[in-house]
Amino acid sequence: MKKTISLMAGICAVIGLAANEPLQAEPAAYSALANFAAALPTEPRVLDFDRMPSGMTIENAASADGITFQYDFDGLAMKVSHLYATTSAPNFLGTVDGGMFHDGDDFTLAFPPGRAIGLFFISADPLLDGDITVSAAGKTAALVAEDVHAILSDGSRVYFLGIVDEQGAFTNARVHALPGGFFLYNVDDIMTAPLHDSAVAAAGRDYSATVAADR
Repeated sequence: MKKTISLMAGICAVIGLAANEPLQAEPAAYSALANFAAALPTEPRVLDFDRMPSGMTIENAASADGITFQYDFDGLAMKVSHLYATTSAPNFLGTVDGGMFHDGDDFTLAFPPGRAIGLFFISADPLLDGDITVSAAGKTAALVAEDVHAILSDGSRVYFLGIVDEQGAFTNARVHALPGGFFLYNVDDIMTAPLHDSAVAAAGRDYSATVAADR
């Protein structure tokens, strides 16, 4: 929880410094958290998975905290896990296959109308430019191998990808993991910037997913 609070504090501080910046004419893609945070028009909401029980599965088309996850992993489900180091302990998002996503595991996020999407990607494997991308609002943010956000206690590298549309709004984003890349990864701290808090309140803290105990 302390890590999550620190993350939010840092984001809010950067937003304050950038409050007087002019609006951008079109959506922009980011591979650095500081630049993403500076472009945010409002304080973000963060889905950090830490209030969910470890072992909880999020089935295709199920929602968590107002975000709906859509995917097809050949019958495998997404899973909230805590097996490895992450950006905000203890939990992160992976699959029932060892708690990890694999190369080729693509998924879509759907959420109330908002102006931003940002995610942290964590991997102990060496990643190459473009191995993971996030697309939304007609823009694509691609992983930059040299742009490492942090190195965790177990040696895993953290990457950030985000998109901000300061003048418009969008309701979904697509995560693409290059098939045949032979890498594993996790996701944590998904950030959105809803236009209205009421839209998020209407969505509710909808954990409409299957809860399964770790074995």
